Amino acid sequence: MPRPPPNPGGYMIRFKEYMESIVFFGKGGIGKSTIAANISVLFAAKGRKVLHVGCDPKRDSTLSLMGRRIRPFNEQGGSTGEEALRLSLHRTIKGIDCIEAGGPQAGVGCAGAGIGAMLDAIKDSSLIEKEGYDTVVFDVLGDVVCGGFAAPLRRGFASKAVLVVSEELLSLYAANNLISMVNNYARNGVFLAGLVVNAKDPAAVKLARDFAKAANTRVLGVIPRDPAVIRSERARKPVVALEPRSEAARSLARLAGELAAAGMPASPPRMLGEAEFEAFMNERPLPRAARSAAPAPARENRKARVAASVLLERSGFSMTGVTGGQVVCAWKGGGDTFRLFIAPASDSRPAMVGVGDWAYCFLPGEGPGSNSSRDAFLAALGEISGLRFDDFISAFSGGLDFYGNVDSFGKTSSHPLMPEGGRPVEPYLGFGQWQRFLFSDSSGICIPPGSVMVEHGDNECRFSGCSQTPLNTFQKIAGLANDSTPSLGPLLPKEERLIVTTDFLYQDAVNGDEKKIAAALKAAAARTGPGGLVEFYTGCAPLVLASDVSSFSDRAARDLGVEVLRENFNSFCTETPEKVRARSAFVVRRLSALKRAKKPLDVNLINFGGCREPLSALLGSKGLALKTWEEEFYSDIASARLQVLSAADPVLTAAFDQLGIKWAAPGAPYGAAATGAWLRSLFSALGRKSPKEGFGPARKETEAVAAGVKRLSRFAAGFVASPEEIGMLEGSWAVSGVPLVSFLAEAGLALRLFVYAADRAARTLAGAETAALAARTGTKPRLAFFDSPGGLLKALSGDRALRLVYSDIPLDPRLAAAGKSAFSVSACEPGYEGAAETLRRLAQLCEWDFNERYFRTKSV
Repeated sequence: MPRPPPNPGGYMIRFKEYMESIVFFGKGGIGKSTIAANISVLFAAKGRKVLHVGCDPKRDSTLSLMGRRIRPFNEQGGSTGEEALRLSLHRTIKGIDCIEAGGPQAGVGCAGAGIGAMLDAIKDSSLIEKEGYDTVVFDVLGDVVCGGFAAPLRRGFASKAVLVVSEELLSLYAANNLISMVNNYARNGVFLAGLVVNAKDPAAVKLARDFAKAANTRVLGVIPRDPAVIRSERARKPVVALEPRSEAARSLARLAGELAAAGMPASPPRMLGEAEFEAFMNERPLPRAARSAAPAPARENRKARVAASVLLERSGFSMTGVTGGQVVCAWKGGGDTFRLFIAPASDSRPAMVGVGDWAYCFLPGEGPGSNSSRDAFLAALGEISGLRFDDFISAFSGGLDFYGNVDSFGKTSSHPLMPEGGRPVEPYLGFGQWQRFLFSDSSGICIPPGSVMVEHGDNECRFSGCSQTPLNTFQKIAGLANDSTPSLGPLLPKEERLIVTTDFLYQDAVNGDEKKIAAALKAAAARTGPGGLVEFYTGCAPLVLASDVSSFSDRAARDLGVEVLRENFNSFCTETPEKVRARSAFVVRRLSALKRAKKPLDVNLINFGGCREPLSALLGSKGLALKTWEEEFYSDIASARLQVLSAADPVLTAAFDQLGIKWAAPGAPYGAAATGAWLRSLFSALGRKSPKEGFGPARKETEAVAAGVKRLSRFAAGFVASPEEIGMLEGSWAVSGVPLVSFLAEAGLALRLFVYAADRAARTLAGAETAALAARTGTKPRLAFFDSPGGLLKALSGDRALRLVYSDIPLDPRLAAAGKSAFSVSACEPGYEGAAETLRRLAQLCEWDFNERYFRTKSV
């Protein structure tokens, strides 16, 4: 192998051109570390500069090279990155540099995370290039049961993979699974160089050779059982250095030569299916389909993809669906029709038959019904045996690019690509969502004050907490829960009074997180107090890498006297039956400890956010007694006769019903008609007579609303929706409870409805939904259909009276291109004064023709 050229200027060398990396896999205890260490010595003896990387928490890969255990990468204290790497490198025999990833104590943490972190540091620091290594040997533990242990392949470090086996059944079984792993990462440039047989019984080596032949690979070498190996291990020396003339040393030298000469095979290896492997071990004949030639790698280009689709169709296969990462396929031929599952070989189940990097099985109760049908199917299977699993995905989706593939998975329409083959207008409209303007979102359920949340995750997760800020994609914080003082940035990753975070770090994944979990639960229990509620949320990283929290939560509940609710991910506001039960019970406990006021106020507004002040003023003007601002959640409830909710929250309504507390959640008071209905509902619930001045607006408010209606009467407002979204436009949680259609019609605006409908069925559904909306609101928008981005742009641009179009995306560029202004429920204010202010804002937008003058696409 050529040595890398001098690098005096310190520039980065593309190590793939000069560096060879070999990774050893195999069943635990098979002899990988012994073989890998000796190969490193033999390569170094030939003048190569070798880096030997141990990927095992036992830290025994470098034991024979160093004569002792070395301090691993993950135990370098406060050092990180290149500094930790430098501290972990140790020079030994023949100039070999050794490093161990290390890992947690047995039974805790995640060794795979530690391996990945070390490899990331090697890559980020360009250690291989800087030091001029031309050979890197990776020794990976065990059978590689997860992606963490396959990190050298996943991160593109390895060029040659070697599987160490013996003639024993479980050794070959592990190797069979490892073949699938190597195939999965072939895209990163790695290939299977072959098998190394660490033989206990030389007479049985034939079984390993037969397996290699069946799997379309080869045996690189056989290491015989030799007492010299045992002596060298006791001496903590490589056998090729301690006893170079031993039979084992000579075999290892031949193996090194084979490894150095090994090139990429003409065709990849194939994993034997479960039934096929059992048949092989029982020396039964292989299934006919299994004996077909191993597939050649499919070329990753457009012609190959199209050819794959044509080949499948010609062979009688049609892709009908995708479920659970598997393609559902129908085959028709030989007078028979049946369905089968196509799965990646790495995810294949027992009894599935392996073919290349994929495997198949028939759906229950289906399969060839006769010998002729079976023969025809096997012949068809042979025709497509050269395809890869990706070819089945592309054949199903019909798309040759990312958006085309994803779009077809996300909808049920027959056309596979986006209309006109276009890309989304903006990245945040990807995944086939170009036609969406209404992004349904729920404000969730009540988080009762006094309960404490524990976030078990990394701090970065906290930065996803933007709400109505410049960093937020959508403008959804509106309606009665509108916050008048939104933050101007993401929530900082720090603890708050009722939030405890564990700050899960890489070291916790590697070494275990038990102490952090226990400390966080103890702190949370202290904050909520006896009888309190602690909600423990496990984030993405700890969900995969960390401990089971059930024992800790059970102990905290028992010893600290609190209820602990466990959930995955930061789903604080997501409604689940268990969460509703736990929170409602907590509210009941808190309210039961309070005495009801002897002279209660009339109403208490709950969850009204920034709308509480204007609505309190409105209720006060009608003679009702209430607190303008929330003072203390539970005492405010105890001080009022009627609890008025912005929406019927299941947590609070369940608690109120259990305690006999009167509550009401009338429709949101937006517009004059809805505000009057809201007031009447509250007076009725209180059993109060109508106020002397009535429920209508004051004269000043009436005049302001009339002025707004006059300004708006010459304009139109529109919605873009799918047929299924039409009913959401009036008073649903998707528009924050605002009766939007009724409010806009009351404002004097003509209404338009642009519906995405690609076929007759969608248009029929849209007509029915529009009629139902008209029956509810007394207003029927003018209906228009579109099925492509160009069609929508043309429809919007051609309506001169149309000035406003609803969109939950601020400054929506799709609307700007049509010369229209975007609006959403965030422009709406409640009550009579709020109605006048909302009309003023909308009129200003309608009269503002900036987008029409400067952004409208001129060609339309």
